Amino acid sequence: MGRYKFAALIIGSIMIAMSTSGFAASRVQTVAVAAQAFLSSLDETQLAAVMMPMDTNERANWTNLPNIMMQPAGLLIKNMTDETRQSMHALMRATMSSQGYAKLTGIMLLDDLLHQIEAEELRLGKERRDFVRFFSDSMAKEFIASRGYENYTVAIFGVPSEANWGWRITGHHAAINFTISDGRIGFTPTFLGSNPMEVKNGRYAGLMALANEGEWGIQFMKSLDNDQRKKAKISDQVAKDVFEGPGRRQSLNNYEGLVASNLTKEQMYFLQRLIAEFIHNANYEAAVAQLDAIKETGWDKLWFSWRGPVGVSDKFYYRVHGPRILIEYTRQGVNHVHTIIRDPSNDYGEDWLGKHYEEHHPNIKDAIENTRRRAAFLSADK
Repeated sequence: MGRYKFAALIIGSIMIAMSTSGFAASRVQTVAVAAQAFLSSLDETQLAAVMMPMDTNERANWTNLPNIMMQPAGLLIKNMTDETRQSMHALMRATMSSQGYAKLTGIMLLDDLLHQIEAEELRLGKERRDFVRFFSDSMAKEFIASRGYENYTVAIFGVPSEANWGWRITGHHAAINFTISDGRIGFTPTFLGSNPMEVKNGRYAGLMALANEGEWGIQFMKSLDNDQRKKAKISDQVAKDVFEGPGRRQSLNNYEGLVASNLTKEQMYFLQRLIAEFIHNANYEAAVAQLDAIKETGWDKLWFSWRGPVGVSDKFYYRVHGPRILIEYTRQGVNHVHTIIRDPSNDYGEDWLGKHYEEHHPNIKDAIENTRRRAAFLSADK
């Protein structure tokens, strides 16, 4: 059996009766029980930090910046007991696939490694990277300390025993917004990044949290013929970041590049494999529902665009865009990656809830100034 025929069989099979209400309802109940167990582990002060109304715009106030720069609402992992941390992981596993759970936890643990790398660079007086270069030594220490696994926050919106509620985990290089509505589960927007993308040396050399997203994009691009590639490649310049990051949704009103109706069956296999890599981070039922939504609007209605060179060691950007899916991938550096997946029609479950949430784009200049003030306060407090 050819690989594109095999892919069609697999993709077709996940769009059948398994997405019916019985299976979905069972999964929603599992997620609700896990969320209630998480809440039951908290004291009153922690509950006040975690729980918010479902209709608050805070649902759309998330970031991939270190929390010393921006502080989304919720409870920090560093302020959780072991019992709460265990129940948080159970909630993550209930809402995500094993693939998605492994990616998210890998990203969080790589933040610990980034903390170690930057702390050592600061100690040795090496050239500073990222936002660290904006601060004095004492402030840089506080900034670096805000990296890491324990600096992610969890928030729950609404009440898990009700039909409509949601939860979010957000921190440096990861932010996932889950919506549960009348037996359905949504998982957009989801931002995932990794720095380092691949650990280059030492004990964990070779480790990657986001291993396939770049590789599948390159393979799809290389599957195109010359004319298709000319249409797909929008620019020789790499995008600085994903376009529809925090506070920037629906900024891409126009499709660009190569439309999927011009693909061969084998090329469509490569594109579907790429999309599946992002969608299957969610649990099975949620992933199937999102694939159904794409199918209903038409696989041939998708567009693919590329910016920059095409190579494993290069910086590049690509986008998959259609009525029910937006995927962006960008190499911030040769070893630093950002990704996002959105549903242009249903981020935060807005179509289900009949509610529009206001997203706020972080002002980087203000965030840097706020970081200076907070870092100075923390340094003085010590």
